[in-house]
Amino acid sequence: MKIAVIDFSSTALSLLVADISGEMMVPVVGLRRSVSILGYMSKKGRISERGISKVVETIRYLIGAAEKVGAESVHLISTASMRLLCNYGEVSAAVTEATGLRIDNLDGQREAYADYIANREYAALGSSLLLDIGGYSSAIADFDNGDRESMFALDIGPAALFRKYREMYPDKDEAKKLRRFISKAFVKADVYPGRQFARIILAGSNADALYSVYADRYSIPASSLRMMERKKLKKLIDYLVSSDDRSLILIRNAPEKVHMLIPSAILADETAKVFGADELIVSDKGVKEGYLRLLVEESNV
Repeated sequence: MKIAVIDFSSTALSLLVADISGEMMVPVVGLRRSVSILGYMSKKGRISERGISKVVETIRYLIGAAEKVGAESVHLISTASMRLLCNYGEVSAAVTEATGLRIDNLDGQREAYADYIANREYAALGSSLLLDIGGYSSAIADFDNGDRESMFALDIGPAALFRKYREMYPDKDEAKKLRRFISKAFVKADVYPGRQFARIILAGSNADALYSVYADRYSIPASSLRMMERKKLKKLIDYLVSSDDRSLILIRNAPEKVHMLIPSAILADETAKVFGADELIVSDKGVKEGYLRLLVEESNV
């Protein structure tokens, strides 16, 4: 059975179509279209009519792509980006009227659980913490505990962090402030106090972009295991914060994530620091893969 899921995030709309049979899930096609709601959002958190039209147009295109490869059902999800919109009802109604699809707006714990079940194979490594770097929020889960109630979704995504400094890139002082804000958020939410992990498993498109920049900076050849050393990540952040050449490597590797990359890197590094991890592994699976698993578990397909 081919099932499609479209994810509405803060910077893009993305499609995954997978052929699912029991525990087997084989990706058929994946598409991504850059649609940044940040560019259409007012200071009061309202997405403009033009932005709504762009979202609807893109969703209709992705639905058509899913149908062309034989998807039997299409599901539309959103995470923190939609939860923060002041005119969510208007956006949701426009999408449903134009496409017939209702948006399943995942709450924080369901989002974290979807990320967890998409990546639970990493539990075999032991002592691993999941961090899905979303736009406005980030999901966190301990692979040794599959209880949804033990998972977190904190408002420390790079889009939220980006709004805390004035220029396009943070300076050294602003980077320190971001680190303090992140560490305080962990303490305030009581995220696994006193726990130490050997590694952080990163998920999401912001993590993908971060690894592309990391691999470019350190001339790392393509590999199925995308691993970053924390010491090198910290040096990369220092370079991105202070170097006049930083725009070149960012635009070359992550043009749509230029504003997100540095706060994403700081979030990943500070998380590793707080929990004592020396390595970070970037997964190729995220909330869409997990949501498909959820549909099967909940028999909604």
